[in-house]
Amino acid sequence: MAGPTAVLVVVGSEVLSAKVLDENGPWAARRLRELGVQLLAIHTVPDRVDEIVEVVERARRRATWVFTSGGVGPTHDDVTIAAVARALGRPIVRSPALAASIAAMHRLHHGGAEPPAAALRMADVPEGTALLGDPSFPTLVAENVVMLPGVPRFFRWQLDRIADRLAAPPFRLAAVFLRVAEHEVAPALDSVQRAHPDVEIGSYPRFDDADHLVKVTLESKDGARVDVALAALLAALPAEAVIRTERG
Repeated sequence: MAGPTAVLVVVGSEVLSAKVLDENGPWAARRLRELGVQLLAIHTVPDRVDEIVEVVERARRRATWVFTSGGVGPTHDDVTIAAVARALGRPIVRSPALAASIAAMHRLHHGGAEPPAAALRMADVPEGTALLGDPSFPTLVAENVVMLPGVPRFFRWQLDRIADRLAAPPFRLAAVFLRVAEHEVAPALDSVQRAHPDVEIGSYPRFDDADHLVKVTLESKDGARVDVALAALLAALPAEAVIRTERG
């Protein structure tokens, strides 16, 4: 499917140990879709530099954008910046502009006091990192890697501040709701998918009290292709199998 792609790297041993629930992955999946960006994968890794480096290097080769979540704070287990710098082959340098933003924020919330050295460590970034979005709380972008905080409120704020740079033509979606089981429509789905390879077709069964047994989706950036594939699918299905169709 044509258009920009993304991989999200959730950094946090606390997520893998279930001490903290990941909220950023599900939110990012929805938000990136709204922006027309195809999310290829979500990787969750511990606070280990070597593992972050490995996944970032691999993700950069396959995606337009790589977003990291977490590990950008001032404590010993905040190692994302160091890992991204290594993955990009860049040294870590102190950003004067970011240091000034951190100092201003600290003075605002601490009665005018200057920030401690630990707080200013958050101004150490891969060389060449751009500070985008909100100047007072900037989003860190180095090449195609966007380094975001792990705190959901801040993650969402910083990603939304650069949304205009990410936005692409939207996805076009059609959904068909069926009253028959998957195995009864599998041949029709196979046939339509072969005939329309540029349209992504998915089949999702239900085993609850929903009004349908299967939801079939047809998706592409090209609405005309979706229309043609939808017509082919409806022609291939028994009329009595279809409850309704929806467009999104």
